[in-house]
Amino acid sequence: MSKTYGIISDLHCTNLQIISLAIDILKQEEINALVLNGDLIGDQTTYHPQDYLATILNYAGESDLETYVLPGSHEEFHLFEPVVDHFSKKFNNIINTSDYQKVEQNDHHLIFLPGSDWRTGDAVNHGYSVEELNGSGIYKHKDQYIRVFNLHDLKKLVTEPDKTILFSHIPRRFSNPETGVDTAEFYEAQQPFQLNHKPVDVGSIFPKIVGDQLSKQGAPLQFKRENRGNEILQKLYTELGVTKNITGHFHESAGKAHDSYGNPLEEGLFVSHLFYNASCLDRLMIGMVTIDNNKVAYENIDLRNYSN
Repeated sequence: MSKTYGIISDLHCTNLQIISLAIDILKQEEINALVLNGDLIGDQTTYHPQDYLATILNYAGESDLETYVLPGSHEEFHLFEPVVDHFSKKFNNIINTSDYQKVEQNDHHLIFLPGSDWRTGDAVNHGYSVEELNGSGIYKHKDQYIRVFNLHDLKKLVTEPDKTILFSHIPRRFSNPETGVDTAEFYEAQQPFQLNHKPVDVGSIFPKIVGDQLSKQGAPLQFKRENRGNEILQKLYTELGVTKNITGHFHESAGKAHDSYGNPLEEGLFVSHLFYNASCLDRLMIGMVTIDNNKVAYENIDLRNYSN
């Protein structure tokens, strides 16, 4: 029996009405479950981050959709965890994937890798980290806490690769910058310089929208477009036989999908290998994945094609 998952991620400064619209559209598409795949905290809005997240989880809870919640690059442990915990108790359809990293369905296994190898703001020291240096657990750091997920735990979680659908905010590394789900566009500092009276070191990275402006002002920046996925995951997925991975994180690659070798895949085509950057809601992109007989197919949804 097939099952369809709707995916929403990378919300950032997205208007809350758009988030409600996205969930409504996915319900109209008759999805069976929802995955909130990281960067859910509204750290660029006028809302308090916890109020923003609470509103999203309330929408999801009231939808009655089985909803899996992952932190990404922006979530701070002390802000994120209490809200998810509250709503997972209020609604029995809300699942905190930090506590339930593997869910075995009848014909497929869902595995979740919460967190990110790159974090921003206070999440650098107080967020959700994926790494191989420390064991999985909660660590105190500078009077706050950080939650670590060791990448090698996947060796215990992935028991049947053919049945495995792995959801993570971050993708593995690829080598196809034109079509890759992990392709990023950014500026890198080539020389030290001052920005707002603060030093910027060589190698510092700026998002394209910021770098465009700084470059026009004469900052010594170089534009780059390259694959930036996780190299450890690249090796682990090959070793473990993981061939189905649904991600987000790299906004400019939202909606892209390809196989393990970087060959682009068509929407609606059921395949055994699928690496899919499913959503960037602040670019009005969400996605769906349907699983049937160990094969998967994806579909992009562009919210610009809908109106309230």
